[in-house]
Amino acid sequence: MRLLHTTLRQVRLHQQLELQFDPRFTLLGGPNEAGKSTVVEALHKVLFLKATATGRAVDEMRSRLHSGLPEVELGFEAAGARWELRKRFSGASGTCQLSSDAGLALRGAAAEEQLARLLGVDGPIEGRRHSQLPLRWAHLWVRQGEAGTNLLGSPSEAYDVEQLVQQLQQRGAAAAALESPLDRLVSEQLQARLDQQFTATGKVKAGSPLAAARQRCSSALQNLQQAQSLQAELEAAMEQLRQSGQRLQLIEAQERPQLQRALQLEAQVRLRRAQIEPLRQQLSNLEQALSQLQAVQRQLGELGAQQQDWQLQRASRQQQSRSLEANCQSSEQACQKLKNQQQQQVERLELAQQLLDLANLEREGQQLLEHQQQFQRLQLQAEQCKQSLAQLAPIDAAAVKALRQAEQQWAQAEARSQAMATAICLIEADQPVSLAGQPLSPGETVQLNGSAELAVGCGVRLQISPGGGEATAQAAAALQHSGAALRELQSSIGVANSEAAEVIAQQRQALELELANLRQAASAIPWSRLEEQIAALEPRRQRLLSRLAHLQLQRQRLAESGELPQGRAELEAWIEELRQQANELSQKQQQAEAERTSWRQQLEQQHRSSQELERNLEQLTGSLSTLAERQLALQASHGDAQQLTDAVNSSRQALLIQEAELSALDKELLDKLPAGGAIEQRLRLLDGEKDALLTSRGQNEQRCLTLSSDDPTALVEHRQAAWESAQADLEALELQTQALQMLQNLFHQTRQDFSQRYSEPLEQAIGPYLHYLQNGRHQASLDFDPKSGFGNFELQQGQHRFGFEQLSGGMREQLAAALRLAIAEVLQPAYDDCLPLIFDDAFTNSDQQRLQALQQMLRRGANHGMQLILLSCNPNDYQELAVELGSEIALAA
Repeated sequence: MRLLHTTLRQVRLHQQLELQFDPRFTLLGGPNEAGKSTVVEALHKVLFLKATATGRAVDEMRSRLHSGLPEVELGFEAAGARWELRKRFSGASGTCQLSSDAGLALRGAAAEEQLARLLGVDGPIEGRRHSQLPLRWAHLWVRQGEAGTNLLGSPSEAYDVEQLVQQLQQRGAAAAALESPLDRLVSEQLQARLDQQFTATGKVKAGSPLAAARQRCSSALQNLQQAQSLQAELEAAMEQLRQSGQRLQLIEAQERPQLQRALQLEAQVRLRRAQIEPLRQQLSNLEQALSQLQAVQRQLGELGAQQQDWQLQRASRQQQSRSLEANCQSSEQACQKLKNQQQQQVERLELAQQLLDLANLEREGQQLLEHQQQFQRLQLQAEQCKQSLAQLAPIDAAAVKALRQAEQQWAQAEARSQAMATAICLIEADQPVSLAGQPLSPGETVQLNGSAELAVGCGVRLQISPGGGEATAQAAAALQHSGAALRELQSSIGVANSEAAEVIAQQRQALELELANLRQAASAIPWSRLEEQIAALEPRRQRLLSRLAHLQLQRQRLAESGELPQGRAELEAWIEELRQQANELSQKQQQAEAERTSWRQQLEQQHRSSQELERNLEQLTGSLSTLAERQLALQASHGDAQQLTDAVNSSRQALLIQEAELSALDKELLDKLPAGGAIEQRLRLLDGEKDALLTSRGQNEQRCLTLSSDDPTALVEHRQAAWESAQADLEALELQTQALQMLQNLFHQTRQDFSQRYSEPLEQAIGPYLHYLQNGRHQASLDFDPKSGFGNFELQQGQHRFGFEQLSGGMREQLAAALRLAIAEVLQPAYDDCLPLIFDDAFTNSDQQRLQALQQMLRRGANHGMQLILLSCNPNDYQELAVELGSEIALAA
């Protein structure tokens, strides 16, 4: 099978993408997020996923950027024909079309079945079985991040183990070493016998003799349990009947008379409680009135004392308010004085700043003139450097390096040619001697790089050939090629050798460095605006002089007093002094303001506190009047405190007598009352229980008659015997099945010992690919199991073996690639001598040295008929391979 071309529409980020695959090697390059892995997934799903599938497998293909349903077209060669496949993934309405160049056109289920036959699989994968999708052709589809996984550690379906075994059997002498038809026949018969009993997962098959025997045993056990249940049910019914009679006798003889006596005592207790309640209410009213009178008298005393205390506080606060008002006036005067001083200081600071700006302006003008002169000097020096550079040949370090490499290659080719050539030296001759038609003089030496004819006189002709064979001619050709390249490079550069070129390159480098330094020095000068800045100085000077004219009066006064500095440094020092003084005045002013604010806040707080005290005194006076009126009302209604106390004591004594009598009745009632709630409710429950017991007794009598119609004990014994017979039959059948399983295990063990030779042909297929890793010092080792397939994949280095998981990430990638290439090579005869092998960013852990070995492995695979499709975010590593073997496709981000 060979992939020809594909078209993706509305698949993830691809709205429409068309790709043509080379028959041998295709390099698909692009940065991350360019959609390379999307192409790999689309190719895999168009081959193996059913067009009408639903679920996550289809949702992963849908585009979030483009409208429309995902659609994939694929052209491929298989079964000696060219096929065109088109699938549109839209759930239940998905479509599948398959056509060939021979005129066959199929749709729907027929197209899916034909595609499965071409691919050698059971059928397309439905959406609910999307977890099985990665196992299809996992030996040919290397997804991103899976290159370093052990393929032989996966289920055997991941690498088509049945087809692989068939192809290995057909590889030369290996066929004689594998199992015979008789072995397979025995294995199939054993498996057929066991398949009658078990499913593929090892469970007992429904409808099998073993399942029937287990069902008979289970039914017999269930019948036995039913008979035992009936026997136990009869015994339970008889026990319930006995217990119901005992309970009815107890109710009539004891519990019912006791409840009737307790009901009479309860009526007496309710009557006595009704008589006590008015006494309790009278005592409560008297106690409440006494408590209220005492509380009023206590509050009158407390409020009177509080009134006297608040009147003293009012006089004290009036004195404090007068003192705070005097402090506020003093703070106002201090703040105004500091404000005037601050204004004078600001005017001095402004004058000093204007004088300093004028001095800075003069200094800036001088600096701009100096920059202008310096820039003109740098320009003149740069022009001189450029003229010197123009006079030198355009030779840089790269040209020198290229020339030196060409000289080295020519020298190496000359030495190799001389080493492999044959030297002929004529020492002395009495006849004319010629070599290749040219006369040879005594003492002359000639180097031969190829075959030539040697003639001595007129009758002797010799054919002389160097011993190196084709290598000598190749060395001579390499010498001629490197000499021509050296002469061409010397002519293009214009020098005789690399030493002269290096002198010129060093001179150019020194001049370029000097020019760069001049440019860097010039870049530090703001030359682009020098003229504008010089022209802008005069307007600024006039503005400063205009501002100073407004401060002329103060300037004269300070100059007369000797306080005005003259120099620029003295002005800066004076400004700093003035700023410090201004900061000190500002701090003093802030302190004065804070002090003034504090006095004002205290005064306002004092006013608010005095007003609050006045309101409290008014409220207190009203409360005293209200309490006095309430005291008079209580005394008018109930008398004074002593009279109320005597009445309360008298009522309490009478209540104690009544409560003692009630307590005696409660105790007697408690002794008569049974546990479980109210007496009337208990009587109703007792009558209900009696009725239920009578009903239950009748039901149990009827049940005993029904259950005893047949003999339960005899039924139990009969069904016990039937269950023991079914169990014996089941044990015999299970013993026979275990014997078959043991026989199959022994046969598998013997087959496994003999079928270890399956691994040898596959190891031999892997060997040529591993030869490129570290000069062939690696060998692969693996085992074969008839049930689980190949496994125990190891790498042998000398006398040491390393398991696949013990290797480094890069080595795992390389060993897995060799295995996949070998499997594809073995499987090719079953797929028209070609299989596509896809690597999606598979060698991210391999260094540059190992990449060279990997490229040799890929080159061997392509030369042995495989179609390789390599996807990489670093396509530069494989461009040489793409140019040699196939083509390159670049995906934009």
